[in-house]
Amino acid sequence: MARRRQIITGSASLIAVGLAGCAGNTADGTDSTSQSTSTETDTETANETEEPESTTSDSTPYTVEIEPNDSYTFEEIPETYGVGTSPFIDMGMALGIHPTATTGLERAPLKFYDLLDLGFDESQITKIASDAESGYDKENFYAADADVWLISRNNIGRYVSWDDSDFEDVESQTGPFLGTTLRFAPQSAVQDEPNPYTMYEAFEKVATVFQRQQQFEAWQSFHDDLMSTIEDGLPPKDERPTVAAIWRGVAPDSGRFRIAPLHRLGNNTKSYYRLGMRDAFEGQYPDGPVGYEELFRADPDYIGAVGALTSSTHEEFVTNVIEPFENNENGQQLSAVQNGNVVRSGGQYMGPIVDMFSTEAVAKQVYSDEFGEWPGPVGEVSESEQLFDRQRLLDIVNGDL
Repeated sequence: MARRRQIITGSASLIAVGLAGCAGNTADGTDSTSQSTSTETDTETANETEEPESTTSDSTPYTVEIEPNDSYTFEEIPETYGVGTSPFIDMGMALGIHPTATTGLERAPLKFYDLLDLGFDESQITKIASDAESGYDKENFYAADADVWLISRNNIGRYVSWDDSDFEDVESQTGPFLGTTLRFAPQSAVQDEPNPYTMYEAFEKVATVFQRQQQFEAWQSFHDDLMSTIEDGLPPKDERPTVAAIWRGVAPDSGRFRIAPLHRLGNNTKSYYRLGMRDAFEGQYPDGPVGYEELFRADPDYIGAVGALTSSTHEEFVTNVIEPFENNENGQQLSAVQNGNVVRSGGQYMGPIVDMFSTEAVAKQVYSDEFGEWPGPVGEVSESEQLFDRQRLLDIVNGDL
């Protein structure tokens, strides 16, 4: 780094994937190991764990450019990082590096880390904001003292009145801001702030920051294997169904729905796009929420609840989305509701790990004849029905390439 400082306890080496799981039950009913009995052991184990083979050990300076930020030259490999509740938390976890600072984690994809027993430990994290959209304070950034911030300046700037000098002050005492925007798809050919990268393009940048290029290549191959399986099972393009992807929650009785475009740069609707589904609102995206009248006009084959795979259990999804649609006099007129085609996916916080689960879930919900029935809870896909190897995923996270 350009500056030297003492590395705080609970740094990036904490994650050695063999750690015990977080406390309590996962969102989809999978038990995880009690955190209260494992924290001391976990820390000791992590300190004894060797770095993954994919980590570069020399400190030769290297430069990384992540738009829209200026390029940055690292004098040594960063060990700690801070994130917002964004795809970058999943990218760090996919590389086997636990974050040391985050915003509030209410919408973070922790359920998937519990399912994999990745040992995500909130007690080791400094909170830099109360949630993803409020509570930012410079003092929290100083206290967290991360080597690098995988947070977009533009994103922070939506919620606080920081000028360039504020960011520069934080950077001078901690690490650089190198985040970027990955959330939404452009709704037209011209958009004020289009995402500069697909998720995997950004993931490669993050792997370069931490000098874990071999791990990224293993992830890319793993991802390509899943996509080869998916593409082999898809019907011809003209037989693929339409979908209305709805984000910011689906509340059938409200009669107000926000439509998310399907696009290669739309991380929140990635699962539908790469499963070949056709956008029921293609070319006619509304500026704000639509009502039932617009949904009737489009009459999609499927309604997709963007993010509900992460934020809801199966039971909550049935209670709060499916049943209200079926019981609503307008909702029950939609073809997707009549045919039982209301589905859920990962959403805006989707990185490499969540992407695998979301792709599998949507494939099974939409193309069950080709990919097997969807059981409902994420953790109940039997081993013989899984579309990707969970142990291989863990091996990559561990650096066993």
